[in-house]
Amino acid sequence: MRMHSEYYLTQESPFRALLIFSFPMMMGNLFQQFYTMTDSIIVGRFIGEAALAAVGASAALTAVFIAIAVGGGAGAMVITSNAFGRKDFTLVKESISTSLISFFIHKK
Repeated sequence: MRMHSEYYLTQESPFRALLIFSFPMMMGNLFQQFYTMTDSIIVGRFIGEAALAAVGASAALTAVFIAIAVGGGAGAMVITSNAFGRKDFTLVKESISTSLISFFIHKK
């Protein structure tokens, strides 16, 4: 695999390129599941049933925030991947930096 090449996603087989591209998202989902499972075990075992019920009730709200983050990432990915496909690497860098800045800026 030619990871040093800036064109590695377009040089690999489609399956391998998609696997490489989606690996961070799969790992993020795996760690989120581990966090939820660990949180439920610790809260249920050491704090009690009422606290475990509160964790379960807040799971839907957590899922909404995760869905917003994933949706924003998917929208940013459309712009970035379009620029990458056109080999406009200046726009790729700009879209990534704009996405990161937009993600981290929030109103208090």
